[in-house]
Amino acid sequence: MKLTIEYEVTTSFRITIERDAIPESHDALLDSITRDELAEAPMEVNEIEWGHIKEAWRSSSPETTYVFDENNDVVFP
Repeated sequence: MKLTIEYEVTTSFRITIERDAIPESHDALLDSITRDELAEAPMEVNEIEWGHIKEAWRSSSPETTYVFDENNDVVFP
């Protein structure tokens, strides 16, 4: 029987935004970013590398993984 295990692997990405001046603080900058900027800003997604996969697996648990059988049915609800 084949089982498929699904778990989240996290990577990062960069967006480029424009401002007339540097905001007062890091928090102020993050608070100023709009939904449209997030959706439309030029973005560079960092590739998922072995280190990301390995760290995610080491951090995985029954609460953060999903197991499916050959019919894509959940094995452990």
